[in-house]
Amino acid sequence: MTAVVRDRVVQSREVCHAALSGGGGAPFASVDGVFNFGPRQSRALNNIKQKVHPMKFLHRQQPILRSLVATAAVSFPLACAPVAMGQTGDFDAEDRGSKVEDDAWYDISEWFDGNDYNPTDEAIGRWDDEVFSYEDARTSSDSDNDQLIIPADTFYGEDYNESYVSYEDRDEDGTYERSTRYIDSDGDSLNDAYVTYDDEDGDGLYENYDYSELGSTSKNAVPPSKIAQSVKDGLSGKRHEVKGTVRDIKTVQRGNEYSMMMQVKSQDGKDIWIDLGGHATGVQLFEDDEATFYGPMVKRGDKTVLVATAIDLPKHGMYKVERSGSRYTGEVQSTKTAKVRGKEHLVVKLKTESDKMMTVDMGLASKAKKPSEGDEVTVTGVPVKIGDRVILIADKKQS
Repeated sequence: MTAVVRDRVVQSREVCHAALSGGGGAPFASVDGVFNFGPRQSRALNNIKQKVHPMKFLHRQQPILRSLVATAAVSFPLACAPVAMGQTGDFDAEDRGSKVEDDAWYDISEWFDGNDYNPTDEAIGRWDDEVFSYEDARTSSDSDNDQLIIPADTFYGEDYNESYVSYEDRDEDGTYERSTRYIDSDGDSLNDAYVTYDDEDGDGLYENYDYSELGSTSKNAVPPSKIAQSVKDGLSGKRHEVKGTVRDIKTVQRGNEYSMMMQVKSQDGKDIWIDLGGHATGVQLFEDDEATFYGPMVKRGDKTVLVATAIDLPKHGMYKVERSGSRYTGEVQSTKTAKVRGKEHLVVKLKTESDKMMTVDMGLASKAKKPSEGDEVTVTGVPVKIGDRVILIADKKQS
């Protein structure tokens, strides 16, 4: 782009912004020959300026705004063409689902990108590829974003107290022989205990459980036995299958953990919430898409939820849902071994990408590969409170 064209683009956007924000001067007055709109466009802009609150008439005036922008684009096609070619196509309102939305009427930078819609995962100051990503959606600062993040106690009810959960189907017979979940026993939003449930006879029901505190905690808000038993009552080890149409998509947050939730209308007409966890980046499902979900049914607060372990996507086949806790990348500062319940564990001090120090329990020292000081590693796991410290219990490590 030449300097002259670039300067004209800047001038053009400044004029557009001044006209819409009620700035001084005649709307879209000629600036070095860039703009010279006729009476119809001027009258339209004057009508817009007379409104008290522009957001209230956004949808009614949007066609006018777009016609003005289109006229402006004709005035400098060389400036607009490269931008338009690099963007995704337009979306019809009935096809765009919850992952894209109307361009913000006041965002001048969106007027010349060649499409009328944005993905709802954008963040201020971050380059966006115009393709929706659940990882980007976690840190989105798009004020127009309609993909709301809902607190877990709001979504499930105030008695919801479940964190990271895993299921084991060792022989892949459709029955999960063991389930493990971390729990906040004292109500401070940090995991400080875990419960392991076992189905010993393979009937799909958990006969017993083992409740373990990870360290000394303050007085429990709820007795451990009650926590464990209440979860067990709403737990089943049988794998369920739900085939249906996606009706709604939400992001639910508990502490620093996020889960993508999909409401699916099953073939028998029931609405069922599906938990896809926090790493379902490979799942490209929109509202009104069809899929088959597999996993155990659990009771969470006032909702019955299928915790997906696999999804059968039309034309794409089976997708295994990853459940590996929170993911962190950092540089190894030091390593040591420590006794945990009488066994030697490898413990690593990690400096994360955000310059925060983190202690990571890498598991049994005899099985864990010991990294060297200065190595960059990526770990996933569950943050838990042991005594007065927070430690990440790693369940997966990558070099």
